[in-house]
Amino acid sequence: MFDCVVSEFNIDPARTIMVGDRLDTDILMGNSCGLTTLLTLTGVTTLDEVKGHQESDCPARQSLVPDYYVDSIADLLPALGD
Repeated sequence: MFDCVVSEFNIDPARTIMVGDRLDTDILMGNSCGLTTLLTLTGVTTLDEVKGHQESDCPARQSLVPDYYVDSIADLLPALGD
C-alpha cells in the first residue's frame, strides 16, 4: 500500500513519519516500510505493551516498537507553531 502512495504523491520515505495509535497496524506498517514511527497513546496501545515488545528477543515483537511516542497528537502542536 505504501508503494502506491509513494508513486502517486512522490513521497520521500526519509522525510516521512508514520503516526498511529496501534502497534499491530500503524507502527508495523511504518517500520516495515522503513519509515520513522510515532505512536500516540490515545488508542488501545499502552506504554507497558510497548516496553514489553521492546524488551523481547522476538524479531516479530521488535517490529512493533515505535521510534517515538506521545500521549496525544496534541502534544505536537507547540512544535508546529514555529
